[in-house]
Amino acid sequence: MSIRLVIFELDSEEYGINITAVNGILRARKFKVQNLPGTDKSIEGMINLRGSVNYIFNLRKKLNLIEKEISDESKFIMLNAHNSTIGCIVDEVTDIVKLNDDQVQSAPNFISEVSDNYIIGIGKIENRMIIILDAEKIFATEFATL
Repeated sequence: MSIRLVIFELDSEEYGINITAVNGILRARKFKVQNLPGTDKSIEGMINLRGSVNYIFNLRKKLNLIEKEISDESKFIMLNAHNSTIGCIVDEVTDIVKLNDDQVQSAPNFISEVSDNYIIGIGKIENRMIIILDAEKIFATEFATL
């Protein structure tokens, strides 16, 4: 068995998400993110994508990383999750990789309990370690409030 991942960076750390959940990758600078008042702090706002409203989530806030302005290099990874297409702001999309089962280590209990089970595991490619995220689970809490 194997898994294909879209690899992206946040603060020079590598994260991966199953390619089957990815709907597209957009350049953030091409869109104006409109604020959505009264929503969870990890919801950055919404964009108009081809006539549809799509919600944009800030993975930095979700993962408790240092907040940073959206730069010219920032990307939106558009995901199919919660019967919607939602976007996640990332620093850069760097790679698409295929990992075999022996290259993926399951997340230990102490991580999955803290992270609401949205960290599936750790991918290992040579000296690289990739934190693998679950597209459905990572924003489950926020979708309950939308």
